[in-house]
Amino acid sequence: MARLAIYLDGNTARRLEAAARKAGKSRSAWVRELVSEQLEDRLPEWWFGLLGTLEDDRTSDEIIRDIRR
Repeated sequence: MARLAIYLDGNTARRLEAAARKAGKSRSAWVRELVSEQLEDRLPEWWFGLLGTLEDDRTSDEIIRDIRR
């Protein structure tokens, strides 16, 4: 597994720590999941929870196209 060191300002580091704690994950696991999600060519899992909750005149294909932009 490759290693990567990043530098964060204090506020970002505190927010990362809180988000990871809330998710019950280490900071590394939390960041690793987000990076993997961003690099995948599919919609993130949270997106599917929104299905049917948005009112829009566009077709689903148009919405997905606009999201990917």
